[in-house]
Amino acid sequence: MIHPDDVLFFEEVRTAMFRVARRYGLPLRSVTPHPKPEYRDAPLGDCDHGGNVRLVLRGVVRPGEWDADPRRAEDVWETAAHELAHLRHMNHGVQFQEFEEEMQEAVGNQSEDHRERVLRRLVKMQAQRDGEAKLGNGHAAEAFAAAINRMMLEHELKPSDLDYQRAAQDDPVVQVLVDQEKHQIERKRTRVAWQESLARVVARAHLCRFLVRTSSNDVWFVGTRSHATVAEYVYAVLAREAGKLADKEYLRYFYQSQREGRVEAARGFRAAWLDAFVTRMEERLESEREAAVTQAAADVPGGRSVALMRIDGALVKVQAYLDDKFNRKRKYAARLNGGRVRHTDGRAWGRAAADRMPIGRRGVATGASPKGFLCAASKGRE
Repeated sequence: MIHPDDVLFFEEVRTAMFRVARRYGLPLRSVTPHPKPEYRDAPLGDCDHGGNVRLVLRGVVRPGEWDADPRRAEDVWETAAHELAHLRHMNHGVQFQEFEEEMQEAVGNQSEDHRERVLRRLVKMQAQRDGEAKLGNGHAAEAFAAAINRMMLEHELKPSDLDYQRAAQDDPVVQVLVDQEKHQIERKRTRVAWQESLARVVARAHLCRFLVRTSSNDVWFVGTRSHATVAEYVYAVLAREAGKLADKEYLRYFYQSQREGRVEAARGFRAAWLDAFVTRMEERLESEREAAVTQAAADVPGGRSVALMRIDGALVKVQAYLDDKFNRKRKYAARLNGGRVRHTDGRAWGRAAADRMPIGRRGVATGASPKGFLCAASKGRE
């Protein structure tokens, strides 16, 4: 079992562990994710004599519900090195401790930070190679090209990795505050559960995280500039239209119930409408995202696994940004979760409204301009 947001990071750790194991001749057979058991002081990793390693990337609050926070990346890397050391020494003696230190360094050199440094250096070397070629210095350009090829072989990199790195350098991680006044969203001095649920849905679909301000409904999207800009626009349009439509359809349902002599039947309609609207939008956006991955897999050498790394790679940058900005001491706001609202008509009308809301894959999968991506479905229920 693994949380969807941890897939990319787990693949990075697993790949690094196999590289180190091959280099040191360790009998590593498999690396699998494992949710942390609920009891205190549970192990964060283990291995067996057959070379099978399990790593905890995120704990569980209760059966079926993950922690909001994953484990710190540094702690996962340390656990990975610890378990690799156990593949040679199944104890905690002096030899194990010495070898674990070596594993910590070896694994650290394979981490994303190290890989990013290598990629940045290679991109710079490519620019130098091209500059020498333009100046007519053929020998210098060939020397740079040979050095680039050696480094790519040593670190198991592909030309597409460098292409992606060049593009990523021009797309930094930013925080985008939703402009509620501009988008005509009522600003409140309390948190709004359905809006935060919608923000979570939109953030996931657009490879971002979201932040909220205590005692307000202010929302920020944190992501690469192209993703966060689109996420802010999509969320603002959906939040504005959902609020308007919920009010409009509630009044319609109330007056309809009043005419039928059952005014109490409207109780709980609006909350159920909003809950169902958000749930259905999550399903639709997830479907669009999956379609984008499938399409990208057909266009990218290496297929689906490479496509997923390309699409989700932005999350690694976002997490590093958050860790650095909040000094690894941030606390996620507790979810405002009152459970599913069971008003049958409210849920049916909310899902129908979400189905009428036009969305497009461009906004989900790429950093396309928000203009023309998602237009408001402002018509009421006919």
